[in-house]
Amino acid sequence: MNAAELIIVGAALVIIVRLITFRRRGQRVRRGISVAAWLLISASAWLIARIVTAGHPDAWWFALAMAAIAALVLRAGGNLAHLFRTRRRQ
Repeated sequence: MNAAELIIVGAALVIIVRLITFRRRGQRVRRGISVAAWLLISASAWLIARIVTAGHPDAWWFALAMAAIAALVLRAGGNLAHLFRTRRRQ
């Protein structure tokens, strides 16, 4: 396993763990965001399985994109709604 694959697997694990351990704490349930979180978890798990079984091409751009997504998920505290929220002017 090369460095790009390790970055992708690490970022995917961070995404999965942070999204699974998210607690709502009284926030409302938004079905679309829940589906997006489920799809992101599924895609990350699929990437890990694909890399472990068949390997993945040496794609540094993809490793950087996965690291950026993981950083955004960590910054949002696992709440994907914060990633899709638009700022309103008052």
